[in-house]
Amino acid sequence: MRTALVCDEAPTRAALIGMLGRCVKFIDANKTLTEPEHIAMTVNELVQQFPTFTLEDWRLCLYMMAKESFGPYYERLKLAQFVDCFTKYDQLKQPVVQTIRENERKEAERMQQEGMRHLQPEYATEINPVAARVHPADWMAGENRLTYTERDEMQKRQKQTK
Repeated sequence: MRTALVCDEAPTRAALIGMLGRCVKFIDANKTLTEPEHIAMTVNELVQQFPTFTLEDWRLCLYMMAKESFGPYYERLKLAQFVDCFTKYDQLKQPVVQTIRENERKEAERMQQEGMRHLQPEYATEINPVAARVHPADWMAGENRLTYTERDEMQKRQKQTK
């Protein structure tokens, strides 16, 4: 969010204030943000406390607030309630982000291993017995080299026979 505010502050701030204003109007609490200064202070505080949130995160969090996914507001909707709801949204988002990062890490490791297999014939011979019988120059030229899926299939068959 901070990057968007640095790159294009006026439209970003207008979007945040507009989303916050729509949420306040929809919830229609008795004690709520009515003054423009209060709305501006709320936006500034939320941006400062949650700098990693994107515009989509803001939109989704405010939509969930309007649906009262984080609990009822009891006729009060001030800065503290917004901070509380944004914190709950952040806690909901963390397992999803962690799973995505874990999958990205596994994919990067797999890609690195696959790249190593093509770069270093010595590395490939450790996991590929066919490569041990092939001359390294031929291996680098691509002859008699197994693909990732072929090697994976060979390993599965070896495990089944044991």
